[in-house]
Amino acid sequence: MSKFTSKPFCDDDTSASGKWLVPITLGDPEGIWRKLLDAAVNGELAAVKISSARLDAKLGHHLVCAYCETSQEKEVGETLAQLRKLGIRGDLRYKSDRATLHGRDEYLWHSTNWS
Repeated sequence: MSKFTSKPFCDDDTSASGKWLVPITLGDPEGIWRKLLDAAVNGELAAVKISSARLDAKLGHHLVCAYCETSQEKEVGETLAQLRKLGIRGDLRYKSDRATLHGRDEYLWHSTNWS
């Protein structure tokens, strides 16, 4: 399994760990969660987690977090490239774990930064 550890206690968002937010249709008919989980187990992604049933009900879809060790542009871009290689399409947003810790709904990156 992954040796990933979240690092939200940093001086700035780009030094903190973070995650791409990947929405998935309820029931996951395309098997996206399995692809992402397998990629994490195989070391192609740092770590992944899927939303709880409670959050699913609130959002109307599953939400998978695909993590990065840091929120620096190079690593975030490489992780997005891996997600694309795994078949993840559409606009995605990236949030630092520091922003999550502080309760901020601010996104550090958007997938359009890497068009």
